[in-house]
Amino acid sequence: MVSNDPAGGQYDEEVVSRVEQRDIVGPGGQVVRQDIAVAEFVDNVEARQSRAVWLENLIYFIFGGISLLIATRVLLKAIGANPDNGFTNFIYNLSHLFIAPFATMVSPIELGTTAVFEIASVLAIIIYLIVAWLLVRLMILLFNRPASGVSASRSVGRGTRL
Repeated sequence: MVSNDPAGGQYDEEVVSRVEQRDIVGPGGQVVRQDIAVAEFVDNVEARQSRAVWLENLIYFIFGGISLLIATRVLLKAIGANPDNGFTNFIYNLSHLFIAPFATMVSPIELGTTAVFEIASVLAIIIYLIVAWLLVRLMILLFNRPASGVSASRSVGRGTRL
């Protein structure tokens, strides 16, 4: 059973009611089975915030991986790694997907005969990290809002009556 507010929306607190049977020893020593009403109050704010933390970690993981890939490309380009090498070629091809929007923004700086410093790749890392931070801030705004009407606490209570 979920409690509703007068406007028709749902609160962030859920009330789960059920009946449990317990054996109680009566005054004469006989065992009597008695129904006991149990109500549990479950606050959904904690579950919502748990999902938000999971999404935040996922966003940071994905954008961190992209930034690490681009940083590896910058390092390989700066030391003049052989582009015919399998690993180097793999990093260049995979990271090209993520630096393509920035590739023509700034010309690379020649460091030697084969080595270059890709400023556009460094800018791509910075922009991707800013986008990740903005997405996480958005998740916090969407998921970590206070409870709407009941309580912003995260407690779970249990009450019984005979």
